[in-house]
Amino acid sequence: MTLMGAVALLPAMASNNVAPWGWATCSDESGTAYMLNGGNFSDATTATLTALGDGKTDDSQIKQAIAKNDIIIFDGSKGEFTIGETMKISSTKNKTLIGINNARLCTKFFLTDEDNAYLKSQNLEGLSSTDQYTGTLPDGTTLTCDRRAFFTKKAIMELQYQKTGVYSLPNKSGIFHIETSSENIIIRNLSLIGPGAVDIDGADLITNQGKHVWIDHCTFVDSQDGALDSKVCDWATYTYNHFYYTSRSYSHAYTCGCGWVSNHEMVIHMTFACNIWGKGCMRRLPQADDCYIHLVNNYHNCAGNSVGMTINSYSRALVEGNYAAAGVNKPLDGSGANRNVTARDNSFSATSVGNEVIMPYPYTKIPATDVPAVLTGNEGAGATLGNDATYILSTIPTVSRGGATSTTLYYFVDGLVGTNSDGLSIIEFIDGATLLLNKSDKAWSNGTSIVADDEKYTSLKVSNGAENIFTAPDGKLVSGITFYSYINVKEENIDFTKYPEYGFRTSFWKKVGNLTFTATSDDVQILKSRDPEDPDIATFKITPANVVSFTNTGEQVCFVMKVTYTEGATGVPTVRNSRPADNAYYTLQGVRVDKPAKGIYIQNGKKIIIK
Repeated sequence: MTLMGAVALLPAMASNNVAPWGWATCSDESGTAYMLNGGNFSDATTATLTALGDGKTDDSQIKQAIAKNDIIIFDGSKGEFTIGETMKISSTKNKTLIGINNARLCTKFFLTDEDNAYLKSQNLEGLSSTDQYTGTLPDGTTLTCDRRAFFTKKAIMELQYQKTGVYSLPNKSGIFHIETSSENIIIRNLSLIGPGAVDIDGADLITNQGKHVWIDHCTFVDSQDGALDSKVCDWATYTYNHFYYTSRSYSHAYTCGCGWVSNHEMVIHMTFACNIWGKGCMRRLPQADDCYIHLVNNYHNCAGNSVGMTINSYSRALVEGNYAAAGVNKPLDGSGANRNVTARDNSFSATSVGNEVIMPYPYTKIPATDVPAVLTGNEGAGATLGNDATYILSTIPTVSRGGATSTTLYYFVDGLVGTNSDGLSIIEFIDGATLLLNKSDKAWSNGTSIVADDEKYTSLKVSNGAENIFTAPDGKLVSGITFYSYINVKEENIDFTKYPEYGFRTSFWKKVGNLTFTATSDDVQILKSRDPEDPDIATFKITPANVVSFTNTGEQVCFVMKVTYTEGATGVPTVRNSRPADNAYYTLQGVRVDKPAKGIYIQNGKKIIIK
């Protein structure tokens, strides 16, 4: 096992010597190693972003950069990045996001001093946060929730009406939501600035629902709801982060909630090490339910808080080497059934509960008395790693992308579609593959997320009957494609009188590579599902080629696709080298064609399309 925990906590070394470690680098409770490298590949693609400014939001450029690149560098030299609403990191794997030059990602909406004065005038803090209340909000919505939350939402809506003339609830004012289909994500050296804490069931600065996520040396300020909440995620490590609130926040300064698993159906594995919970933090420092959690060398410097680390039902926790400053209330608390808490070597008195809890991975802790100096020192907790991207990336393992995996799943992210020089819609994938819509008067759009291999992936609405041209990365040949699809027909358009068999036109993939089908073909795969949760799965083995086209017929379908590759030369380099400029046409297998028909050819070393 090659984990780096022994390096991570040594006070004599600069914090940047922290490599990924802890539960994020484990694949089971025995500590079997998982290679957590984010997007650090030997051939990684990198995007460096600067803020657009002039009142523009940066959501779209950030989404596209994450979709297309392995490493995304946020450069704060041109000012703060403005985030319109929480950005979903969906169906996303193997990404590294870092900040340089004081990169700050800030929510567009924020509470002003006047807003806070109005909220205080409503005496909301005197209302119960447990008693349920049913009422109608100013926008006409009937809602049942605790009394304080209801009237806080009402007050925020009234404030928004004063500003915009519309009753609205700005409850999507967060930064990132890492969804369950995402894996192997690293976020380092970023400052994330929220609108101010307010109890409206709002957004977290980061919601983590992914797997194998490491968040390190980040600063979290004024989150609307949680600063860093971990909901049905697994295998997460959070190190050297700084959480705090300013006068912008009104109430509900609850930083890190972990768990909330339905019916105790899973255990979430988490490591919190060398984090600071600072000014204004009130609760959830962190709070854990249904977790196997390690809390080591954290610093609570939030005098006047309500409660600190809270270990609740169905959790196992090792709490060691933590420091609580004067005035911090209840540094370690908790309640509920099936709790096992081992507390040792902390600066405060705490009682262990139940069976001893151990961690399966190696690590070295420092004495609790040294924690404040280490975490507030050079490259301590927060976005303190400076402006050198190479330096910030240096401790993250870099691996070869390799060719062992023979299949790749292609899905489709909002904002990813562009146009080529001919005005045709094109998608460029991170591995160099492209998908082209060979119809000038049509454009793609996204459909409902499709479940493939038990995960949800963003689908693409195919242009019915149009040719789609997939080009594999250089050096790869497509030998098979599996489509996961559903038919995009609304219930009101089902007509069994007109279409007796299915209620809609007979639908199937008409052409895939060298294969063609009709409705009566022996091997045709008729598409029937209209449910993205249970899609049709159609697999085609084709003659290996670098470029493969496919066409559907019948009804419009929405799809994602898994491509099986045969590693090897495409034949294209041979054409380019042996016939560099003779203006002749060649097939993708290098065969000369004197009178090319409609299709894709190589001419003078370039792919061209003859329509």
